Amino acid sequence: MLSHPHNRSLVPRPRRPMRWKRTLCAALSVALLSGAAVSTASAAACTCPLCGCSTGLSVSEIAQAALPSVVSITNVSVQKVQWYVDRFGRFGYNSGLLEETTSAGSGIIIERTDDALYILTNYHVVEDANTLSVGFADDTVCQASLCGTDEALDLAVVKVALSGLPDDTLSASTVATVGDSDALQVGEQVVAIGNALGYGQSVTTGIVSALNRSLSTDTSTTPATYIQTDAAINPGNSGGALLNMRGEVVGINTAKLSSTDVEGMGYAIPISDVWDTVQQLKTQSTALTQVSLSSSQFWR
Repeated sequence: MLSHPHNRSLVPRPRRPMRWKRTLCAALSVALLSGAAVSTASAAACTCPLCGCSTGLSVSEIAQAALPSVVSITNVSVQKVQWYVDRFGRFGYNSGLLEETTSAGSGIIIERTDDALYILTNYHVVEDANTLSVGFADDTVCQASLCGTDEALDLAVVKVALSGLPDDTLSASTVATVGDSDALQVGEQVVAIGNALGYGQSVTTGIVSALNRSLSTDTSTTPATYIQTDAAINPGNSGGALLNMRGEVVGINTAKLSSTDVEGMGYAIPISDVWDTVQQLKTQSTALTQVSLSSSQFWR
């Protein structure tokens, strides 16, 4: 079941006798990315010893740079539940009661203005929220407000006022670098960062397994296509970042296929497909759900 532009520089074409070097360069690049030919502890980006081209950062370097731009999001909502204990009891048959629920997800800091930080996440992370709070890299937690949402694309933007953030938290937080998901290739290494299981930020890595995947549930088919990856994506990762090996956000982690027969099938929304929509959502304002309690209702 389903749970929840780069400029290219032109280079002279090498003469025919040099084809062996180009082939060897490509092979070494793959080895370097996998860590087989160079230590991942290197502080600089890996480079090919033949042509000097950059093959990307190590996973630990990407984590160090990107973790301050990924936050946790806590959604406290009130949902109606049914009471079935006594058909003729004091609550009456099938009476509706209210129950407080708390859920956790992730978000990506995409912009800092003079008065707020804007954070991109999934719609299902903020759905039906009474209150939203954001946890930053230094463990500071602040209240957030909801900008705009797009349920069909499973997108939402929240913001945190700078006036409510300590200076140390602002210093420890960064704005993510957004990349070009259209440039992704199948087999390319990627890194996923998010608030897995609500334990705090965690980092996983894998490859791009497929592009332009469609997702269907028992009731509908989503209108978007997705990046499929075998990087581990777990509950709480929703709304977190999928990054390429330059540390750029190329996707928003959103779902995984869960089954005892399935392993390593996670899905992310391609950032280039939705970036224009995200810019529109930032300019909107959405009131959080308000619930009125009566004497026959209680919290638990």
